[in-house]
Amino acid sequence: MSNSSKTYPLSCIDFGNEAGDDISSEELLPMFVEQQITRKFLSDKNKFLLATAKKGVGKSALIKWLEAKIPCQHDAEKSIVISLKGSDLVRSSFGLTEKLTNPNDNIRDWMVRICTIINRNIGAHLKFALDDDAISLVESSEIDGFKSRNIMSALCERFIKLLPKRLDHKKLPISNEIELLKRMSKYPVWVLVDDLDATYQRTESENLELSTFFSACRRIAADMKGICIRATMRTDVWAMIRRYDESLDKVSQYVTDITWNESDFRELLYKRIYNQLCDNNYTFHSPSYSVSEEEKQEYVINTIFENKFEWGDGERMPYKILYTLSYHRPRWAIQLCKLAQEKALNDNRKTINKQDLDAIWGGYGLNRISDIVAEHRHQCSRIEELVSGFRGAERKMTRENLLQWIKNRITNHLTVDIEGKSVRDPLKIANFLYRIGFIVARTDSEYYEHYDFSQMPDFLESKTNNDFGVVWEIHPCYREALDIQKLNKFQRDQRNWKNK
Repeated sequence: MSNSSKTYPLSCIDFGNEAGDDISSEELLPMFVEQQITRKFLSDKNKFLLATAKKGVGKSALIKWLEAKIPCQHDAEKSIVISLKGSDLVRSSFGLTEKLTNPNDNIRDWMVRICTIINRNIGAHLKFALDDDAISLVESSEIDGFKSRNIMSALCERFIKLLPKRLDHKKLPISNEIELLKRMSKYPVWVLVDDLDATYQRTESENLELSTFFSACRRIAADMKGICIRATMRTDVWAMIRRYDESLDKVSQYVTDITWNESDFRELLYKRIYNQLCDNNYTFHSPSYSVSEEEKQEYVINTIFENKFEWGDGERMPYKILYTLSYHRPRWAIQLCKLAQEKALNDNRKTINKQDLDAIWGGYGLNRISDIVAEHRHQCSRIEELVSGFRGAERKMTRENLLQWIKNRITNHLTVDIEGKSVRDPLKIANFLYRIGFIVARTDSEYYEHYDFSQMPDFLESKTNNDFGVVWEIHPCYREALDIQKLNKFQRDQRNWKNK
């Protein structure tokens, strides 16, 4: 590979936008990593699906990708794609003021809102000049009449009733629009709802509101033809809603948790770098011999990063270290890349090396602590104090050492509420910190392995189980910010130099 420009690659890329909902479809599509779990969201055989993930993993990017891909996959002229935020579905947006007294009321209320959203979008799609006030809400009796019928046909009938009363006959011939509506009756509707739980604070009313949304979607998917609903929610919020409402047992089959493995992450970095360099006229020349897709991706990544980074007792590919430090979250990885890039350019280097990562690790960790506090404050109001209680801790601790540390630094000083219950037991606090990913299990062998809650959910639950003798670590992304012992040599030298 060679460069036709005098400007070296690191100086002419920005790694792209961090936020999936801020990026344009044109920019997103070339760099989107299509995983097996994301592709099933395109199938119209799946009438309702919920994607769960932690913050920064790609929920909004998935919705944006679906918005762009559905018309390509299912005939643009025959598909109506409605993409919205959870905040667009609040009751006040629909003029709903009637008090809801039981879960069935909430379910019916959600169905009214979803059908009304479709009503409004039919009008927009067909260029109807109707005021929102002129679009009547779908009443409960009408919803019942929609069962086992095509959703577009049923809602079009609603518009046909309004046409003689609301349209200016001189500007729009009614008969033509009616025929157009009839032809629309066979077209599918896709409703994409992102950030359903954006403001969730774990109140009783919010639990009821969110749990009944899923019941409403399930009823619509079962009773009405021609509609597909996709929604996103944070993994921990879904877990709480699921425990709140036992009826959601039947919804669990429609839930998919978004995760990233190392090969997905390698592809993410490759696509970000490759597309940016191509946009900046960087010329890639294929080698004379055949290479695998993995080798091709690593080759491109190495135009920006040094080939190998020292890590632990050996060397690892840079994308593997980014995968660990970003906690498998693309948004965090892109932030980390940008910080390391800035450091490398300031030091007049042409590629990013481990020294650059070490230099910005502490500041990056402070941002990650802010993220974990914001993400899980609804579960534990004193989470920031729990995290700060590990400042200066050993990097690796046995189970006994971990529980003793929590007792000495936290439970002897604080009464902690976790998910609505007062907790003083160090094991329960350790389990919570494990569930949210602040601490991870580690096994030492020829190549050490980390295990998080999704992989080993039974760890730190039983007083009589030693969890196979694993040791416990603060996740690497938080260590530098908390001054965890056994700091890397570069950071230690930098601090010694500053203190002279």
